[in-house]
Amino acid sequence: MALLCVAPVLLVFSALSKGGAPASLEGLLSLAPWQEARPAGAVIPDGAAESSLVLRYYPWYSFLGQVAETRELPLWNPLEGFGTPFLALWRTRALSPFSIPFYLMPLGAALVASVFLKLLVGGVCAYVVARRFNYAPALALLVGVVFQFSAPLFAQPLEPLADALPWFPLLLGWAYRLLLGDFRVWPMLALVMALAGLGGSPEAMLAGMAFLALVLPVYRLRDRRLTHLFGAYVALFGAIAGCLVLISVQLFPYIEYKAQHPAALEKAGTVPVWTELAQLVYPVLRTAPAGGASRAALCMHVGGLFLLIIALWLSVRRLASKNRRRRLEGLLLTALAFGAVPLFLGDLLEQTREWPWPGTEHFYLFWPLALGFLAAASAEEWLQLDIDGCKAALRRFVLWVSVLWGGGLLAAGMALRGAAAPGTLLQSVRVEAGLALLFAVLLLVTLLRPKRRTMGYGLAVIVMVSGLWAYGPARAWTPADTAFPETSFISRLRDAHDRVAGSEALKRWPLAAHGIAQVYNPSGVTLRRYERFIGRAAADPSLMRLGAAGVLLLTRQDIQGQFASLRPALNILEVFPSGAILLKDLDVRPRARMIYAGRKVDHFEPLALRLDGPPQIEGGALPDKDDGPVVSASIAEPHESNRVVVHIAESTRPGVLVLADMWYPGWQATVDGNPTAVLAVDGVFRGVEVGQGAREVVFKYYPASFRIGMVVSLAGLAVLLLLMVLYRRRPPQ
Repeated sequence: MALLCVAPVLLVFSALSKGGAPASLEGLLSLAPWQEARPAGAVIPDGAAESSLVLRYYPWYSFLGQVAETRELPLWNPLEGFGTPFLALWRTRALSPFSIPFYLMPLGAALVASVFLKLLVGGVCAYVVARRFNYAPALALLVGVVFQFSAPLFAQPLEPLADALPWFPLLLGWAYRLLLGDFRVWPMLALVMALAGLGGSPEAMLAGMAFLALVLPVYRLRDRRLTHLFGAYVALFGAIAGCLVLISVQLFPYIEYKAQHPAALEKAGTVPVWTELAQLVYPVLRTAPAGGASRAALCMHVGGLFLLIIALWLSVRRLASKNRRRRLEGLLLTALAFGAVPLFLGDLLEQTREWPWPGTEHFYLFWPLALGFLAAASAEEWLQLDIDGCKAALRRFVLWVSVLWGGGLLAAGMALRGAAAPGTLLQSVRVEAGLALLFAVLLLVTLLRPKRRTMGYGLAVIVMVSGLWAYGPARAWTPADTAFPETSFISRLRDAHDRVAGSEALKRWPLAAHGIAQVYNPSGVTLRRYERFIGRAAADPSLMRLGAAGVLLLTRQDIQGQFASLRPALNILEVFPSGAILLKDLDVRPRARMIYAGRKVDHFEPLALRLDGPPQIEGGALPDKDDGPVVSASIAEPHESNRVVVHIAESTRPGVLVLADMWYPGWQATVDGNPTAVLAVDGVFRGVEVGQGAREVVFKYYPASFRIGMVVSLAGLAVLLLLMVLYRRRPPQ
């Protein structure tokens, strides 16, 4: 078990010794706010600034740490757009078990701890299941190491897949118990599904459910009997229902968010089938500049080493016991069937989709586990051969190596002609040949002295070397001083103490990681109302004044073009060396303001929106015109996420208090302690009716979807725990 810590320590060693983030964030330094920190002569890969780690996941991790300081639940993010839901997005992983370090530790240490835990939990889960399948400790260790060095865990540890994948071995273990007729384990299966589901990737959770639904009949067909299959399916569907109950606290807010979210999920890039297969054999070429690597390719690592292991299994297969052969090949056949789906239907899977159905990469998630068990089974059978069996197995091994390894490398080289430099191809062949030599030496040593520890530990080390080589280019560390560094540009934006709008470039700048509020959403999160308002504001930039965007970052072309009408009210704060100009908009509307006139509408009408026109109010009743005195309002606690307190400066007459933050279901309000309805003003902002003499308005985000989901989840967890206790007390029939 202690040896399973080796891979996590290898991955986090750089961070422990030097500090930094286990992610490739160098693309950030190509963006203007952080260019000041770019080392001289640094080369930034094309497209690196657009990575999901730069624009989305790292800022979200940063926000988790900021929320932890205020001891709030991370329900709402006020820093992007005019505010967006946070927990409801699911991909933020606010409830993932591996996000706990972000609530307890500084960001850098939390990143390292989270990655360490993912690798450790994944390895331990694979080890435990292998031991349950009667593999010796050294060979079970091999299964754990193979699983730890899979791409989603080792090369992409900050992606949502890495939060869901560590629990997958337990899914397979409990599913096999169902086939043995032990249906009482369904609550444990539901609990493991829920842990994977909270990991931020509903697609991975659905793929895991689909895999289990397929592996059950494949196992039984491979056994040539249908015993317990019907009961296993009943228990599996019960576990799926239990999982959905357990994750209701995440599922209900997500459904509510999808009802407000107009855009489909992002579409992943695809590459030709033969290129995918070539990258399967030459994993190092996935990161070549012209390699055309897709997300799916990074989840299907085989490489020359595993082709040798497959050849070894084919050589010793006939000598394995029926139970082991059928169980292993049932898993392999299911993994192959799953893997064949994206190879031939990849374009269909990656069509723009509204709901999170599994994409190409999710069909490869069980592949590392299948390879781990294949390696352990091959090693086990090799060690049990007598001298005559070894001779026969070696003859078959040479034949299969010629077919699989040699033919596979040749086909890969032909498929990737021109995709990488000849030197890279030559280096790949040399490394693969070196790994093959190490594998041959291990076979020779265990032929003379067949010991499980020698075979298990030796092959685990070779797998580690293969993984370090294959994923080395994809696995990167960003030094602490270049992971969202504090530049003078950033300091000046923060000192402005206002919501930032202006240049189109801001759509690519994830300023929220520094706690700077901005109008645009670099993370790609949009709401239907927000999208319609921003589309209207693109034609009339003065409408940004309604959103309390008091600071504008513009180029000279912006000032002379789109923002020319605002020039009389713009005050220059600073001119940066890049030519960008930071300006204060003197005519911006305050974030909290009173209005006494408006136009009641049934739904938002973007084309009718005017800065000098009557506000559109969905509900309530105000006169069309009013010339009376206007009372000012101020925000008392501007740094809270889920709560905003507004003080009205003096006694006011009846009107509507408008807060220039996003309207969204779940926001509640009280006026001097009395609950009141939250209205949508100008389509996107929140407003409440206030009566004569009102002094304080409190907005609080505590949606019914979260409250109901939490009650359902806790009740479901209590029931499942009770069932598990009762099942343990009652002996199996």
